[in-house]
Amino acid sequence: MAKSSRGTRTRRARGDVMEMWQTPKQSWPALIMGVLIRWRVELLVLACLAVFVWWLHGRLEGLAFWAALVAPVAVVLVVPQSRRFVVARFWCVLDRHRIRTCLRTARVRTMNLDGSLPLMLWARPTKTGERIWVWTRAGSSAQELEAALGYVASACFAREAQLQRKRSMSTLVAINVIRRDPLEKASTVSSPLGAVSALVPGRARAGSSAEPVEPITAATVTPVPAPREASSPAAGSAPARTPSPANAASRAQSAGAGRPAVMAGGDDLSDYLD
Repeated sequence: MAKSSRGTRTRRARGDVMEMWQTPKQSWPALIMGVLIRWRVELLVLACLAVFVWWLHGRLEGLAFWAALVAPVAVVLVVPQSRRFVVARFWCVLDRHRIRTCLRTARVRTMNLDGSLPLMLWARPTKTGERIWVWTRAGSSAQELEAALGYVASACFAREAQLQRKRSMSTLVAINVIRRDPLEKASTVSSPLGAVSALVPGRARAGSSAEPVEPITAATVTPVPAPREASSPAAGSAPARTPSPANAASRAQSAGAGRPAVMAGGDDLSDYLD
């Protein structure tokens, strides 16, 4: 019993294979450059904030200093356009860091055997979320990124993640992070075609922004009388006479005498047409 259990454990140990990646060896200048590229937005914001505080501190003091420091932040948060701009850029920056962390720790292999992750080039906001352009390294492909989209969506706190390939270059791909669906809004989606159709005479008044809508009415249906069934001849009435073949031919000839002859290839086809 002991020998068989030992053999079972040995076979299980041989079947469990774990793939290992090594950390890429980089020089200190390369590491510093990578940190500056990844954290470029945060470093730029902190630098601008430090310069603004230093410039403001030499001109204002006390309550005026704090009021001038808080006023720009309040204006950005109150104005809808600036607030949407800041929130959209915040999600773009957050997505780049979250996707990089997700690709490094996901169960799906997205790095090459040297341990290098794909490069996060830039991110842009879209109407449904964000789009992050990714440059795949040598040894990785878009198929590996597509297999990890489920992990990417949960890492970015989104509902879905999609992969968009570039036809001219398979190395460059885009990850679309879907956060919202504009078609789920209860309000009506406005269309510029309403203003164009309002300029057509007879459709709507000039200058009307609402799209003209014609009511749907029922179609006019003319009832077709049902054919009456032939009743049996009553008692005492004369039975209907059946025309003879000679009379039927003469009637057909007289009925078709007034129609023009139909010629095709030198043959008269009038007899074959009703």
